[in-house]
Amino acid sequence: MNLEQLLAALANADALAQQGDAQAAQDARQLAQLVRQAQGAQSARPQPTGQPSTAENVSDFERLAAQAGAGSQVGIAQMLGFPVDAFASALSGVGELTGLYGPIEAPIGGSQFFDALMQPIRANVPEPTTSGERIARRVGQEVGAAATGLPLAFAAPAVRSAPVAAAAVEGGAALGAGLGAGLLSEQFPDSQMADIGGALLGGLTAGGVGARVAGLGDTAAVVRPGIEEQRAIASDAYSQVRADTRTLSQPMAQSLADRVANRMANERLSARSSPAAANVLQAILEDTQVPLRLEDVEQLRRLTTDSIPATASKTERRLGQIMKQEITDFLDELDDPVADLLVEGRTATRRGSAAADVERATDRAVLRAASTGSGGNEINAIRQNLRRIVETPRLARSFTADELAAMRQIVEGTADQNVMRSLSRIAPTSGGLAAMLGIGGTLATPEVAIPLMAVGEAARFAGERSTRGSIQGLLQSLAPDRVVTPGQQGATSVLRGLLAARTAAQNE
Repeated sequence: MNLEQLLAALANADALAQQGDAQAAQDARQLAQLVRQAQGAQSARPQPTGQPSTAENVSDFERLAAQAGAGSQVGIAQMLGFPVDAFASALSGVGELTGLYGPIEAPIGGSQFFDALMQPIRANVPEPTTSGERIARRVGQEVGAAATGLPLAFAAPAVRSAPVAAAAVEGGAALGAGLGAGLLSEQFPDSQMADIGGALLGGLTAGGVGARVAGLGDTAAVVRPGIEEQRAIASDAYSQVRADTRTLSQPMAQSLADRVANRMANERLSARSSPAAANVLQAILEDTQVPLRLEDVEQLRRLTTDSIPATASKTERRLGQIMKQEITDFLDELDDPVADLLVEGRTATRRGSAAADVERATDRAVLRAASTGSGGNEINAIRQNLRRIVETPRLARSFTADELAAMRQIVEGTADQNVMRSLSRIAPTSGGLAAMLGIGGTLATPEVAIPLMAVGEAARFAGERSTRGSIQGLLQSLAPDRVVTPGQQGATSVLRGLLAARTAAQNE
């Protein structure tokens, strides 16, 4: 019997007692009073430890944090499903125009799909009822979407070179976008434009402030061309080598002298037949008897070829190259960070020189093709100049075997490039003869000649563009361009694109 039933029974007993025994009625009234007191004490008793807290016992911070967390899940779902939602929306538009099928709703992989997967996580979070809770949820939505979309931005060099700053700016933009959208939506609760405008205004404002604080300028990317970049690398490496004041031990210097001398003995160097090479060897033997820094060894390495005149015999030039290679190998075998800098400097010098040779050969070919206007086109001129590099040992020395193979591929051309090259011969701009034939054909049979000339011009344009693309790829493999300063590379443009994508996804 519960308390309510007991009170009813006591009331009935009180009525019966009044009919007969006054003492019994008084006892019944006292017992009813005690029961009522017990009932009030039970209702006022605090909940046992371990029971869930009621809404009144949850702090404002906890409520706002819960709403922000729930909103972040919505934002994640919207960004993950945005590509599928956009594609489904386009297909639905086609279906509506053609009447062939109805709208596509809740596609697999869309935002609703991901939202349903995360629904159990926020099942205990009630819908927001106050302005603060609604704004907190909107901020969380922006933050979740930003965290999901930010990895896409790392495809851009602008963001990869300053990842922490870019993430901070994007986080600030997300907070600003959420606050802006939430505040304007409270003023205009039924306006989607208020949500979009508030998100863009708040995101751009907060993101702009964050970009200035983080040092991410809003200027275009400042790119140093690859050839200049390799020269800068070499200059920096050699500067550090010059700053090193250590000297080689005498046994190590003597081992270098013996190494070069033994190799020249094996090559049967004769002072009478090869005086220039003999003088270089004598200079190496003398210099290794005094303390040598690594910079001094590098100067000796360069001396081996620089001191042999261009008019010297082929044998002498070969001996100079052999001595140079022996000193190069000696430096490369040293377990020393400064020696590693020498390798870095030499590599950068070679790459820059090789890229400059390719660029110079290409520029000359383009100028020659433009100035003559006949006897071939740009593709032919470029191939001829690059072939000269491949076939000339002195010029080919600056390239590795893989780089020469890539250049040879450009000279020979791909199947598509060669087809376009053949078709370009009928282009009127490829030479005087083609132009004359084009004029004559146009006068005789314009319905045939004009399409053929158009095909020839298109093939010439496409072929030259493809060849230039191959050359640009070779140049970038030799000497890639680089952003000079991470703070001036247009990173905010990439982050603005993310903000626009989030806004579009959330209003899809």
